[in-house]
Amino acid sequence: MKVAVIVGTRPELIKMGVLIKEVKKRNSHHLFIHSGQHYDYHMDGMVTDSFKLPPPDYHLGIGSGSHAATTAAIMQQLESILLKEKVDKVIVHGDTNTTLGASLAAAKLNIEVAHVEAGLRSNDRSMPEEVNRILVDHASSHLFCPTKAAVTNLQAEGITENVHLVGQTIVDAVSTILSADLYAVLDKFKLVKDGYFFLTVHRQENTDNIDRLRSILSAVTNLTQLYPHKIVIAMHPRTKKVLQQNDMFDTLAINSSILLLDPPPNFYETIHLQKHAKLVLTDSGGLQEESCILGTACITLRENTERPETLQCGANRLAGYKTNIILEAVATSLNAPVSWVHPYGTFGVSSTIVDILLES
Repeated sequence: MKVAVIVGTRPELIKMGVLIKEVKKRNSHHLFIHSGQHYDYHMDGMVTDSFKLPPPDYHLGIGSGSHAATTAAIMQQLESILLKEKVDKVIVHGDTNTTLGASLAAAKLNIEVAHVEAGLRSNDRSMPEEVNRILVDHASSHLFCPTKAAVTNLQAEGITENVHLVGQTIVDAVSTILSADLYAVLDKFKLVKDGYFFLTVHRQENTDNIDRLRSILSAVTNLTQLYPHKIVIAMHPRTKKVLQQNDMFDTLAINSSILLLDPPPNFYETIHLQKHAKLVLTDSGGLQEESCILGTACITLRENTERPETLQCGANRLAGYKTNIILEAVATSLNAPVSWVHPYGTFGVSSTIVDILLES
């Protein structure tokens, strides 16, 4: 049997890093394929370095583009590789265009698709990620769910065969990074524990709507006036571009209470910055999970989430994009106890997934 793990973005690499190493450890003839959807070193290469991943067997160099162009280019290039390499199973993760393109290419060739992080639903089909994850789940032969809620979501759509409740691979990633003692992150950025809020904004629904983005940044400015905490912003390239185009970047850069991390921190730094923050504010699905695991309260700058378990356990609050609601959510979180137990399982999820796939 020959397996190909196919990823293309920073979040996929983070959550699949341990799994990629596990697959390669079992047999080096299994493939690691990178689409190149994320190609900037600070977005992508740093993750490879953090997990000490081997070079990809194939790097497609797709780069950026529209949803249709990216997905089609990935399908076209992968088809010939999958045929040439006689791949039996493809492993994909999450909800990106790489995930969709790889799944469709494999399914059209009658190659089994294994979807890691199956069953997540935001119930908002205006999000491209929601469309992707639904299509991938229905094209998959093996579905690896992080939570019971994800299994229930699949059952509601008639998917019941080869569904496995295994936990979330981010637990493996976070455990691996926390066990590495590379350098003191707080010292590097001149921060103190619980002395700052950690913020990321990159989702299309926020960055492509300038009114929403202005409202979020208005909340940031208000936070610098209401609290003694610094605001540490990990600056995503997409967000920076929009801010510069609308003459909003310099306003953040000159505020002494804001620390802009541009380029954004690597995964090792991001984990430690979340762990020691007073609060995390983000529109990232991954950071909702990571902060929950790390024991730091999270404010989600979206009106829905495909990680409802973080809300249910008390680790997360939905605030959307409106300034006043964000400020109210921050005040509530600061007064709430940190007492949850995260629902994502224990270290070893990646190894369990590989065991199931290679034995089936």
